[in-house]
Formats: sequence, C-alpha cells, structure tokens
Amino acid sequence: MKCLLFAVVLLGGCEKAPVKPLAIEAYIWQRPDRADVLQAAKDSADFISIHHVRAAELKWQNGRFLVDEAVTVMPAFRCGLVVRIGASAAGLDWTAEQVAPVAEIFGKLAALDPVEIQCDFDCPQSRLETYSELLGILRKRCGKVPVVPTALPSWLDEPEFAKLIAGLDPAAGYVLQVHSLVLPKNAGEASVIFDAEEARGYAEKASMLGKPFRIAMATYGCEVRFGADGKVIDVVSEDTGGMQGHSGRRGFALADPVSSAKLVREWSTSPPEGMSGIIWYRLPVRSDSRNWPMGSLRMVARGEAVDCAAELEFSGESGARDIFMSNAGAFPVKLPERFEISSPVKAADGAGGYRMEREGGSIFFRLRDDIWPWLDPGKKVACGWMIPSDGSVEINSDIKR
Repeated sequence: MKCLLFAVVLLGGCEKAPVKPLAIEAYIWQRPDRADVLQAAKDSADFISIHHVRAAELKWQNGRFLVDEAVTVMPAFRCGLVVRIGASAAGLDWTAEQVAPVAEIFGKLAALDPVEIQCDFDCPQSRLETYSELLGILRKRCGKVPVVPTALPSWLDEPEFAKLIAGLDPAAGYVLQVHSLVLPKNAGEASVIFDAEEARGYAEKASMLGKPFRIAMATYGCEVRFGADGKVIDVVSEDTGGMQGHSGRRGFALADPVSSAKLVREWSTSPPEGMSGIIWYRLPVRSDSRNWPMGSLRMVARGEAVDCAAELEFSGESGARDIFMSNAGAFPVKLPERFEISSPVKAADGAGGYRMEREGGSIFFRLRDDIWPWLDPGKKVACGWMIPSDGSVEINSDIKR
C-alpha cells in the first residue's frame, strides 16, 4: 500500500505546469499623435497588451548625432518607447563624448515613465562588446525603467552576446528580431519576408541561453525599386502611401499571414523556454499601404490560419462584361500572375492591375509588374473587360497562381 501511494505521488509530480499565455505586443513606427495612429492603438487595445512607439531615431553624421525626435511627451496611451540607432553609428567606440547625447535622450524618455525603452541599434556582431558597455551606461541613466536591446539571430552564436544579455532586466529580457528582410532579386518578383522554419530554429537557439526574450515578427511588406541596369536603387517599407514617383521596375515582398498564424498557434501551446511574448512590427494603420489590415493581424495573433485565394468576378449578363479579381477571405492574398479566357470572345482588353496578351488563339490577362501584387480582404481590383462571342454567362478561366 505504501509503494502504491509513493508511485501516485511521483506521477503527480511529473505533470507540467500550465503554459503562461504569450504576451501580444506591437510596434508603432508612425508619429503617435496622428489621428489614424491613435485610432489604431484604440482599435487594437483588446488584443495588444503593450504598444511600443518609435520615440527617436539617431544618425551619426559628420562627427555628431542627428536626432529625429518623434516623442517628447508621453503618448495618450500607456506604452513602451523605442530608440533607433542606425548603422551609421556602427563604427563608434562609444567614447564618453559619443555616449553623452544618446544617454541624454534615454534619460529624458525614462522621465516620461514608459513601460520600457528598447534600444534598436544596428550593431555589427563583431562589436557586441562595445554595445554591452553602451547598454550598461544607458541602464544606469534610466534607473527603474528597463532598457531592452533588440537582437539579430546572427548574434546568438557570438560569445559576447551572452555578456550583453547578462545584466538585463530579468522580466523584460531582450527582443529577438526574426523578420529578416528577404528582398526580391529581380523586378516582377514577389517574395516572403518571414521564414517560419528559420524563426522556429532561432527561437529554440535563444531558449538555450537561459535568458527571457520576446520574438519580433513581421506584418509588413516592402517595394524594391530597380534601375535601368537591374540594380537596386531603393527599398520602401514605410507607409509612404501609394507607389508614385518611380518609373522603373519593381519587386515586392510581404510577410505571409498563414505561416505566421500557424507558428503563433504552435508557440501558444508549446513556447520555447524563456520566450514570453511576440511583438508585431508594425501595428496596422489605415494609411499604411504596405501592411496587413488590422483584422488579419487580430486573427494571426490568435493563431488562426485560414487559406485564402483571389477569385475572378464578372459583371453583367450580356454584352461587354467587366472582369475583377476579388478577395473574400480574411488575409491578404497574392494576385494570380495570369489567367486565361478559354471561351471565344468578340473583343477584350486589360485594365487596372492586368494587361491583355494574345498567344495563338488564346487570350491571357497578365498581372502588371508595377503594382502591389497582394489584395486585402474585402477588396477587388479591375482586370479588364470582354465581350463573349456567344453571349454566354459562364466563363471558363484557368488561373495561374
């Protein structure tokens, strides 16, 4: 009887502790006093626990820091703040004179009493030791307000990285950015920014370091502009609105909501040791043309993966019929590269996002390579028009994804 009781006690002790829900947070990269940004923060307050606002950007130029201050007073909502230090400061030794203006900015921001201050510094992984020294100074300057560094996956194998995270706030830890930018190599290409399999591996590697961390994942897209020689001349990922002002060719990239949602669902039930949350870059704002819609982010953050596809629509029942591509799903979908109208037609032409081509006796509508190739939920894009030869309502089409 005693042996049986002992066995029951052992079995009970093997039960796993309940999984603590992952914190769901988001970055705000636009100025926080804009009306549309304030509305987005309000609309997302039911599922985003902390908003992290870009407070300042520092650029080292001609022996001094140029500072773009986006926050001088605390935003209208409780949040964390982020200071961006660009790659122009990568070669600094962080002497007292170089550290002083940075520490002053961190000190002013700490006085606003944010949840935390993130330091997003483009530091070469070969210079992490000097970055550790900078963080130490900034932590002292900020007092009780945690200073949280963002980190790249390539840093995880560096011996100096363990030293960098050794003195961090035990609750806030650091932020691991897994949304490395994968750029299209050629005009007309559409690629995915986020690789779920790589992100899973990075998270497992980070968990082995024994320090708390959050994962920064992507919601955004970018436009790569190519010159006449085929070389990249610009990369646009901010919400500059539309795609005007460039007559050359383009390539595009966007984070995939389906693979992201599946990974979130996995981490929600079985997170890597030490992982406490996900921070989405960036919070959807209505004016942001290169991002998921808010509804899509809400679903992804819950781990709800739904496969979607664009569908053809035709207006009218006789005569000339307008052709549209629509998205009735929950996530942005990739527009088909082309589709073929197999029914005989009297006349046809492309419009909007597609141009018409004739190959032999067939008519194709091909996606233009100078437009954003993803379609948001509830939206439609014009493809062209056609007049069927037999007036048939049924149109057979072959869509190439």
